[in-house]
Amino acid sequence: MEEEKSDQVSIEPLFFPSKENEQKLIQFLSQAKQYIRICVYTFTNKNIVGKMLQMMKENPELKIQVITDDAQTKIPSQKAILDQILEEGKGQAEIKLDNSTVSLMHNKYLVIDTDYIATGSFNWTKSAVTTNKENLLLIKSKKLVQQFDENFQQLWKDFKFMNDRIIEQQQQEIDKAERQRLKAEKLADQAAKKAEQEANADPNNPNPTPVEVEAKPKKAPKEPKPPKEPKPPKEPKPPKEPKPPKEPKPPKEPKAPKEPKPPKAPKEPKPIKQKIKKVAQPKKKKESQENEDISDDEEQQDIQNDIEDDDDFEDEEDSIEDFLAEDDDSEVD
Repeated sequence: MEEEKSDQVSIEPLFFPSKENEQKLIQFLSQAKQYIRICVYTFTNKNIVGKMLQMMKENPELKIQVITDDAQTKIPSQKAILDQILEEGKGQAEIKLDNSTVSLMHNKYLVIDTDYIATGSFNWTKSAVTTNKENLLLIKSKKLVQQFDENFQQLWKDFKFMNDRIIEQQQQEIDKAERQRLKAEKLADQAAKKAEQEANADPNNPNPTPVEVEAKPKKAPKEPKPPKEPKPPKEPKPPKEPKPPKEPKPPKEPKAPKEPKPPKAPKEPKPIKQKIKKVAQPKKKKESQENEDISDDEEQQDIQNDIEDDDDFEDEEDSIEDFLAEDDDSEVD
């Protein structure tokens, strides 16, 4: 918390194209006492370069380190400016290039001592000042300076010094030229052979066969190996003796049929008097309902009179026998 309070941050934005803002950037650079670390894609602004060279002459202790993309060394006018910085700032200025032809070193920032940084879209070129739409932030912040400086130190460790990288690029170009030369020689040799074939072609044969290459003598074929003697056939095994058929089991004796159970003796019919009571009872109940004053002796006398009357009771006796028969059947079940 104390460090954050002591870190007084100030930010000033600059917008381009603007000659006035170019001068503000040059004045911002003049604050350097120990070092200036520049990380930009393109570095061709002669006004800024002139100020840096002047500062190194006025302050021999000032160190300037520059990181830029290796494509800048392939353009003569840009490489001349980088060579001027190394020549006039000998012992004070160093330049490194990225090692890739695939990716770009596209950062655009600078670090001044431990207090100031400048970052934005601004490339250090003349067109960035006079033509392009660019921006640049001039920042005073110890904390941000530390973060940007860590990134710069990592890139400085990974990249190569300009002269070493140039030698490496030159060797790569030599290797590339050699590959192209060998490829051209191969194509020329193929074209010469084709022209020779066409010159020696028979005019009467519009489709000549290509010149046959002398074939190497083939090796004599190896003598065939004598055929192996066939193995004697194996003796067939004697057939197995068939097993004797099993004796059939004697048929089981049929079981004697069960003796039928003797029919049950018919039950003796119950006395007619009792059955007459069951059948005649409803009539008596009906009579008792009609005349409750009749006594038991009179009821018995009426039943006896009915029995003695054979002619009148003949039909009723048949129905009683049927009833007894149905009662016996129900008891058997």
